Amino acid sequence: MNSLYRVITTLGVGITLSGLSVLSNLKPLLAQSQPAPQVDQASIKSAEKAYDAGLDYLEQRDYPSALASFDQAIRANPSFASAYLQRGLTHAAMENYSAAIADYNRALAIADRAAEPTEPTPYVADVYLNRGVAKFYLDDNRGAITDFDRALALNPELPPAYFYRALVYEKQGSPEMAIADFTQAIELDDEYGDAYLNRGGLFYQTGNLPAALADLNQAVKLQPSVAAYYNRGFVYSALGAAEPALDDFNQAIQLDPNYSDAYLGRGLALWKLDDQPAALNDLETAMRLSPDKAELYKVRGDLRLETGDMEGAVADYDRALAVRPNYAAVYKGRGDAYYELGEMIAAIDDYSSFLAENPDDVDALTRRGEMLAEMGDFNGAMTDLTQAIRANPRSADAYYNRGRLQASVGEPESAMADFQRAANLYLQQGTAEGYRQTLVEMQSL
Repeated sequence: MNSLYRVITTLGVGITLSGLSVLSNLKPLLAQSQPAPQVDQASIKSAEKAYDAGLDYLEQRDYPSALASFDQAIRANPSFASAYLQRGLTHAAMENYSAAIADYNRALAIADRAAEPTEPTPYVADVYLNRGVAKFYLDDNRGAITDFDRALALNPELPPAYFYRALVYEKQGSPEMAIADFTQAIELDDEYGDAYLNRGGLFYQTGNLPAALADLNQAVKLQPSVAAYYNRGFVYSALGAAEPALDDFNQAIQLDPNYSDAYLGRGLALWKLDDQPAALNDLETAMRLSPDKAELYKVRGDLRLETGDMEGAVADYDRALAVRPNYAAVYKGRGDAYYELGEMIAAIDDYSSFLAENPDDVDALTRRGEMLAEMGDFNGAMTDLTQAIRANPRSADAYYNRGRLQASVGEPESAMADFQRAANLYLQQGTAEGYRQTLVEMQSL
């Protein structure tokens, strides 16, 4: 399948989408489409000549010339359905999806007039497919699904229809249905590289790393693209294979030296290999290439937080929030940095912003509860710590901090019960320091 692609980055796996679903055979699917009686033979021949020229221009991706040729074909023969279809494909290639849908509608209207009710013209499934693709890019998910269903009802062996329907299912948060459709596309076309690539991305996101790696190996074999190497690099990283990940990110950068996400991936791989200067250098390169990508500042902030550079982390988180003010995960990171710096009011504010989107995050609840207790807000602290325990009954830190809170307000029995739970959990989890500190608190009651 000839296709354009673009990558959607999810800081883990980029999903490759075909921007244009070109028919597998660029020559006419219909030699001519039921010309209206008033169109003479000379006009029909003129239309077919212009149409053939348009197909050649479309194959060469000379879209303005293709549009001009299809316009000429339609002027000569207004009932030339294939010309409307191919002009629609050209509009789609230029990302003018509304104009593409208008042309697909005209092609379908002509097909309805020309076809027997029980025997639709051969290209109708392709028209529905491509109209669905245009609707997909216009975020009309329901309309896209309807068109893909219609295309598959007419032609159940149409791999791109399964592929794009899978992309819609993924957008709608239905990974199982998306994986099933990617699988169907692959069963019909075992060399469908985009389907392996995208199914591999979903396997990664759902935690099935071996299946993700198998699919991305196949994607690299079939189409060794930037996206294929980039995605596989992240899967290798998730599997703890930093050196193969580094090789894949190097390949992605070699194919596209301006692809900022590949520098991000390579930077993370280098960080795991303890080459922190080179890792930070790659992140700087990524930021130069994409200065408005909040994720890059967030990642560098996370790395600085990990190494104890709290001021540097706060600065990076500030930059991330300047780009994307509602980036919840950044509030959590900056809250952690403020927590370590002892800036309790700032930390509480950031944790509150994060918890507004993630109300059951145990770490944020525990830390906010701990600081509220230190500031004398015992009711607020008790609410947070109890919520943390409800969200994760195995959170030793939450029991420990709630025990300290209850001891401070004169509830020794309740405090002892929480300390006992905390001590048992720390022991089970192999956290020696937490276990020892809990025993100290228990002895002080």
